[in-house]
Amino acid sequence: MANNHIESQLQIVEQAIEFLSKVSFEHYLQVLKPHFNGSMGDHMRHILDHYIALQQGLSTQTIDYNRRNRDSNVALCPNTALLSWSQIKTWLIEISDLDANLSLTVMCETSLTTSQNSQTNSTLGRELLFVSSHAIHHFSLLLVMSSLQGKHCSPNFGLGPATVSHLRQSA
Repeated sequence: MANNHIESQLQIVEQAIEFLSKVSFEHYLQVLKPHFNGSMGDHMRHILDHYIALQQGLSTQTIDYNRRNRDSNVALCPNTALLSWSQIKTWLIEISDLDANLSLTVMCETSLTTSQNSQTNSTLGRELLFVSSHAIHHFSLLLVMSSLQGKHCSPNFGLGPATVSHLRQSA
């Protein structure tokens, strides 16, 4: 896999680690109703669930994004989330030599009214792009939550790479 592909993944991991190292337990667990139904911890667990689904499915080449660990301590403790992100970092480095075009089958529930799973073909590179884009999306929600709590995040936290490139070019 191209080193820049893994490097971009590691940038996502570093953003998560930096965020978690600065958040208090109280803020991590706070649910900011009516704006949000879940805490920062719930969002962090959700992000990690997707990375873990990709990691666990890689050996069988079948990724099941429906598999979630909703009872995980990651949602309750920023230190547990830090440990999980460190494990993801190690895993990403380990897979850096794999072919980005490695074929995968992806499963995901797609209906709100019935239990309906869809399957599609994908590649490792595409799924890495998905989990990082998904993480950035949730980072933007964490950014809003932090703002509502009166806290500030790093300037690029929650921004997509194309947005950061645009801002650089516009400066």
